[in-house]
Formats: sequence, C-alpha cells, structure tokens
Amino acid sequence: MRVPPAAPLAWMSFRLARAFGWTPQQVQALTLGQVSIYLAFLEEEANG
Repeated sequence: MRVPPAAPLAWMSFRLARAFGWTPQQVQALTLGQVSIYLAFLEEEANG
C-alpha cells in the first residue's frame, strides 16, 4: 500500500484503525515504536 505524500500521519492513523479496529484515540495513544511495529506487521502480511 502506498502512502499518499500529502498526509502520511493521517494515512498511518487510518491504516492502523482500519486494520485493527482501533478508535482514533487508541491510535493516538500509541508510541512511535508501537506504530512502527504494527505497520511492519501489516507490510509483512501484505507481502506474504
């Protein structure tokens, strides 16, 4: 999945919320490390 260049933070929040069923507040509470790990999981899953 490509990240739109105009709003990478909003795209990341949307992607995590959609994939894991989280609310915006739950996504906002994540640390940068947690975000990186969850996004890596999604990329790995998408790439097989």
